[in-house]
Amino acid sequence: MKVLLQPEAKILNIITSIDNLFKNIGRSLVTQKHEPQIEQKRDRHGNLYWQVKDFATNKTYEFDSDRDVRVWIENRYHSF
Repeated sequence: MKVLLQPEAKILNIITSIDNLFKNIGRSLVTQKHEPQIEQKRDRHGNLYWQVKDFATNKTYEFDSDRDVRVWIENRYHSF
């Protein structure tokens, strides 16, 4: 059964989507391509994990904790 949204809710959803789009565009413009991009995500079971995209090596890494991400960042920094 499909739930129909009231006009106000539809407008709010559109505004939220546009806001998110501009935030993502802004983040893309500000992020240096040599700096890693770090995001917290959820897998299909709802478990949190961290995804790191390293543009310097064109690799993507996944970590279970923010501590593991910090260790990776420290090791990356010291390897340059």
